[in-house]
Amino acid sequence: MSKNFSEEEIDNFRQCFQLFAPQGYVDTPDKLCFIMRSLSMAPTIAELKRYFTKYKKDAGIVEFDDFLKIVLEHRSTENTPNEIMAAFQLYDTQRHGYIDAQQLRYLLTNTGEKLTDKDVDLILRELNISSDGRVNYENLIQMLTQPLNGRR
Repeated sequence: MSKNFSEEEIDNFRQCFQLFAPQGYVDTPDKLCFIMRSLSMAPTIAELKRYFTKYKKDAGIVEFDDFLKIVLEHRSTENTPNEIMAAFQLYDTQRHGYIDAQQLRYLLTNTGEKLTDKDVDLILRELNISSDGRVNYENLIQMLTQPLNGRR
């Protein structure tokens, strides 16, 4: 596995894994999700379930060595910032760099992995929304793809 990651990356992955899975394994896709998102990855629920099913041991757990395999597989398919940018540009045909906050709310609560109104409220509160209700989607992408801090 070391040929696919630098020693620094492996150390970073190990520290995060140990922080959120001090027992040395994860036993649910939800725990796997938290670790991956803490490392700036954005797997979908379907991807998490698939990874967990594919890499879990007979005891129903994913250990660190299997976690590295998951990260490697996920990295080969994910380009989150560019994917999100392309999605926003579909709605910003004039390429102004923003989306209306109400349109964003609609998209986040009605398409893809639907968010709750409460989740959208939290996102909108964190963003710097202009007085005319426009959301700069580059700021949104940066916020969505930054690592989570050490909270559980």
